[in-house]
Amino acid sequence: MQREQVNQPISCVHDENLSSLIRRIKMQKKLLAIAVGATMVAAPMFAQADVKLKGKIQVEVANIDGGDQLDGSSRYDGVTVQGDNNGMSRWLIDASKDLGNGLKAIGRVAWQINPSNNFDQRNRDQYVGLAGGFGAVVLGRLPTPYKMNGGVKWDPYVATFMQARQAGGMSGSALGHNSFVDDVVAYVMPEIAGINATFAYVGDETGGMNGTWTAGGTGKWGPIEVILAATGADIAGTADEDATNVDQKKIGIRYKGNGLTAAWQYEDVDTSGPINAYGGMPTGFDAGAGKFNFINLGYKFGNTLIAGNYGRFSGETGVADADYGALGVRYFFDKKVSVYGGYATTDVKKINSEPKAGVGQYDRWGAGMRYDF
Repeated sequence: MQREQVNQPISCVHDENLSSLIRRIKMQKKLLAIAVGATMVAAPMFAQADVKLKGKIQVEVANIDGGDQLDGSSRYDGVTVQGDNNGMSRWLIDASKDLGNGLKAIGRVAWQINPSNNFDQRNRDQYVGLAGGFGAVVLGRLPTPYKMNGGVKWDPYVATFMQARQAGGMSGSALGHNSFVDDVVAYVMPEIAGINATFAYVGDETGGMNGTWTAGGTGKWGPIEVILAATGADIAGTADEDATNVDQKKIGIRYKGNGLTAAWQYEDVDTSGPINAYGGMPTGFDAGAGKFNFINLGYKFGNTLIAGNYGRFSGETGVADADYGALGVRYFFDKKVSVYGGYATTDVKKINSEPKAGVGQYDRWGAGMRYDF
């Protein structure tokens, strides 16, 4: 028996297809309206809560040679190292949120890394605070104002094999120009007449530096900068020893204009920190109290910076004096990418006649690359 085939009129088919198409268009319009509305709602939220991932990656290759052992041999006999043993490489998250009425919440978490050594992650500065027209108040783990006024900002080779800190040109340790201090409450004043200043205090009785204060400021007028900083530290003693009072003081002046940079910094310190041949490669001397003089001269033409450093540490209660020098060149592909190379030397000299390994001259040659993002 033959099945009867029923054919729909062509007009009915067209009507159904048209209705389906109209329904799909209406649905797409609704979805588009929802997406646009969500974007309009989210945009102000992201504008108020700003989170940024930043970082620096640096790798260098350097050769370290010198230092006298008691048997007459060299402490470091042409040792070649690769990596970032001086702490420039890092990654960090900066966050801020607009709270209205000129008030903003701020925060940072940062870690030091070594790109050539299985990452080797360590804590850097980490803090939370409030900022506004009054300046800023922050709490956490911070670099001291002593470190951040002049100091590391004035050394064009900071955190490289040519750096001045811990090499006879500037003080090291967390009370000088290295590392950070825990349990800090700091006030950063707004700029007044070209002057910026920060005041910080450690108020944690469970830590080892309770009662420590540190302050520093920079005045900038045209091409001239003047810095002043000081620290009064109370270092907790052992059961048999009282707390140690450590005072650090420094002044400095810098000219920077027309491609020329000239800077001088003077420190009078109770603790200089160690003197190193290279990051992680000590000379064996912690030079104690004394005075540092640091001089920098540099000239930038186009994308090229040529700069030289000179430093001298005159020991008082320690066991050594030290002379430091560096000469190098840095080429900037742009503001965030550069390569550098040069030579640095540190000459450690004993104050007393007691035999001790590690005196003598330490020479460093090398080159590296840095990328900020």
